[in-house]
Amino acid sequence: MRYCLKKASADDAQLLHRLKYEAFLPLYNVYKDDETNPVKESMDNLLPKLTAKDSDYYIIEAGSTPVGGVRAVSSREGDMSICRISPLFITPEYQNRGIAQQAMRTLMSMYEPDLWTLSTIKQEAGNCHLYEKLGFHPTGQELIINERMTIIYYELAADKPKDNAARN
Repeated sequence: MRYCLKKASADDAQLLHRLKYEAFLPLYNVYKDDETNPVKESMDNLLPKLTAKDSDYYIIEAGSTPVGGVRAVSSREGDMSICRISPLFITPEYQNRGIAQQAMRTLMSMYEPDLWTLSTIKQEAGNCHLYEKLGFHPTGQELIINERMTIIYYELAADKPKDNAARN
């Protein structure tokens, strides 16, 4: 099956909200993280993310069926460009099919930051494995959410050719 990313707009807010809810509900049921789980995000909080100029939200499609989403947030720290992935989600019935990996590879081919960043649940070994397989490394920063759940932060320095003119 063919998977692709389709740029989302404010018109896609309800669809993304539903997909995100379906994808994150099983994690919410395990970790009971009322403060951070996207299941708790309201439409009012989602809409600005869809229209922000530094943010691109994509619907992940399997064929023509929406199965998840991913958001890339661009920023700068000094002369370094950073792209944060937050969130990435696939609905349960489509998980473990390589869709998230393919979506990440596609997304990473669309942007050219100096540094990629993301975070995930440390206790979710499959998530950590996915990001590490893609070349991300733990930063050493962790955030304990509750006695069951810790957020772990990852980064990946982008491999992009250096501008010869900048060195001269």
